[in-house]
Amino acid sequence: MVATRRMSPYAAVLAAALTLGACSGADPAPAETGAASTVSSSSSRAPSPTSSVPPTTASPTTNEDPVLAKIPKEARPETPEGAKAFANFYMKQVNQAFTEAEPSVLEGLASADCKMCKAFHEGAKDLEQRGIHHKGQSIEPTSVSVQQYDDAVRTVLVWTTQHSVPVVDEKGQKVDQTKSGKGIFLATLTFDKRWQIQRLQVAK
Repeated sequence: MVATRRMSPYAAVLAAALTLGACSGADPAPAETGAASTVSSSSSRAPSPTSSVPPTTASPTTNEDPVLAKIPKEARPETPEGAKAFANFYMKQVNQAFTEAEPSVLEGLASADCKMCKAFHEGAKDLEQRGIHHKGQSIEPTSVSVQQYDDAVRTVLVWTTQHSVPVVDEKGQKVDQTKSGKGIFLATLTFDKRWQIQRLQVAK
């Protein structure tokens, strides 16, 4: 019999985001929520710096930035389209981190100051350590839009859908089920040779 499992850090932060971010009408504004603090309280482990262990899917050349190597070409230019593509790519990486229980796919993509990004990383680490993962696409970015793009501020809105999928152990046995919902994230980006998420907030 599978014991009842506590809500993972990822589930806590995403559940809050989907609940608070569901809206329509005028352009959403950022909302400072308690999502990040909720995540911290659900896990006793201290967040790991997002740039601590640069992951690679292939062996990079000696002089190649291993983080840049995994970023799609369309998400590399310092342009509005590049910013949109990077924000979309980041949310896809969040999905990969949880379907594969692989936190390293998020490392290097966000600032160490991004609390929600840390929460996503910790959630994936939690799944990895518990030997479970999401079976199937659990979070899907469905639309992206530039909210502001100038020399001082680059922000992108990312509409997301969370799908209800099984959470399974290493033997494929179901131990939990994710919840479905919709939400909007506001990503503040910075650029220094490559894009990085500086801040990720719930939009409302």
